[in-house]
Amino acid sequence: MVAGAVAGGLTRVIAAPLDLLKIRFQVQVGANATHFPKHYTGLAHALSTIYREEGLRTFWRGNIAATVLWVSYSGVQFGTYQALHNILMDGDGRNHWAWNSVIGATSGVVATVSTYPFDRCRTVMSSQGVPKVYRNMRHFFAASIHREGIKGGLYKGLGPTVSQIIPYMGLSFGIYATLSEITASATHSRFRWVLQTVGNGAIAGFVSKLLVYPLDTIKKRMQMQGVPRHADYGHTIPSYASAVHCGRDIFRHEGLYGLYKGTIPSLLKSMLTHSCTFTIYELTAQSLHNLNCLTHY
Repeated sequence: MVAGAVAGGLTRVIAAPLDLLKIRFQVQVGANATHFPKHYTGLAHALSTIYREEGLRTFWRGNIAATVLWVSYSGVQFGTYQALHNILMDGDGRNHWAWNSVIGATSGVVATVSTYPFDRCRTVMSSQGVPKVYRNMRHFFAASIHREGIKGGLYKGLGPTVSQIIPYMGLSFGIYATLSEITASATHSRFRWVLQTVGNGAIAGFVSKLLVYPLDTIKKRMQMQGVPRHADYGHTIPSYASAVHCGRDIFRHEGLYGLYKGTIPSLLKSMLTHSCTFTIYELTAQSLHNLNCLTHY
């Protein structure tokens, strides 16, 4: 769990700008909403516009909530994964791809439910431009609970999030474990092992995120339902009866592209976070194991 928390915290700081860009595109409603002043026409335009109008610090907006989310999420996720892995491990010390996928999906669900309020806070804080609607994390929680109650204010969009995290984490852990097993025999030095771990994590992140990306967009739209924001950024996200209704509405009004908004920064972020998280986790776990061995020597 400690190894997972360390990995999550360090990775968050690095990936924050890509996460903010991804969220801004995902909650940008309308296929041809160019009449909104804050409409982003591309990645370079978004980068320059956000930097010019909101400053460099904006790329880490919502970072407190996001850091709390990533540290706690990664700690719970990897702690649960390791516990289940130890229980279900095969006699020869290896797990089948399917087992790693099931364990990864289960640990992802446990971590998601445990930390979800911070996930929604991160999404809202990152998506608001200037002027801000919410001053800080405390203001968001207080205003959301006052307006929608605990369930609506803190857990809106939980269902679609769980539906998205099951295939996402299942694929991530399954692909990573399979690649690690394949490349294990080719590792002859620690440096090469680190490079292979980084590469395995990046591939797992890219493939898993690409396959489930429309579900991630639906998740973000569901999280932002009814959340007020400045008119320059477009329409307030409407209320949806379900995730299916949300997906159909996006497709009808924005086309297939609407479900894949923000794909480039999202894929870059997923590759970066997976490679960093798995590598830092593996290195931290090894260090803690060695330290534990020394204390019991």
